[in-house]
Amino acid sequence: MLSIQITEIKNFMAHLLSRETFDQFYLVEASVKMNISYHLDGHLNHDFFDTDTAEKPDRDYCLWREARPFVFNIIKGKRLPLGCKIVLGLPKGTIAFLIKESQCTFREEEIEGIYLNILYEQKKLTITTGISYRTFSLDKSLEHNVDDHMKKFLRDKKIC
Repeated sequence: MLSIQITEIKNFMAHLLSRETFDQFYLVEASVKMNISYHLDGHLNHDFFDTDTAEKPDRDYCLWREARPFVFNIIKGKRLPLGCKIVLGLPKGTIAFLIKESQCTFREEEIEGIYLNILYEQKKLTITTGISYRTFSLDKSLEHNVDDHMKKFLRDKKIC
């Protein structure tokens, strides 16, 4: 598990809320504490979509790019939020790539998800990675590979 303290909070939040940097991630959940608290559940309501059209997504979560404007509207303003927690998930294709690349013992169906947790509280911003497994294993090669990829992603985007 990777844990990074972000010192350039304004730069990171610009990437998160105003740019396409994280748009390919799924929104798992988001909570923002302002004058009231907001909670967004990223699960798609499949019953909302027409079944006989191409409109119905073949995924369980909305993409960050679809939810980003709503979160931005909640946070924008002169006052910083008291706290904020955003959990982003990697798409299944990316998980499959990371499993293959890491040469680990896991199969795709054994991984519930790979997550990027963004936590802002007490004027500090921390990013952590996490993997939810459906089975137990002592194999940590996937975790190391995910952490290496996330570090490179953040460096390439000039976030940390």
